[in-house]
Amino acid sequence: MKLIYVCSPCRGIRPYDPDKTRLNILDAGEYCHEVIKAGHVPVAPHYFYRDIFNDEIPGQREKAFEMGLNLLIKCNELWVFGKTISVGMKIEITFAEKLGIPVVNK
Repeated sequence: MKLIYVCSPCRGIRPYDPDKTRLNILDAGEYCHEVIKAGHVPVAPHYFYRDIFNDEIPGQREKAFEMGLNLLIKCNELWVFGKTISVGMKIEITFAEKLGIPVVNK
């Protein structure tokens, strides 16, 4: 099985929108199910770490992002989900491309 990094929007566009963030996290769970149905292992830090880190506390978003990029290094592919490419997603996509990790638009 491949490790698939799930790249999708997390929080709402600034100003912070907790309702949009909640919907984005629910979507990320669905994207993880898509990866599982395809026979692979999802890696979705923004979904898995949602109860550990708080974007509104200085430094926590950066720490979570750093940990996510460390996981991305181990992945076989990055799958891009959603209609919007956020700033964070752009960073993840660029990082994957620099590492030669295939980026797949879903």
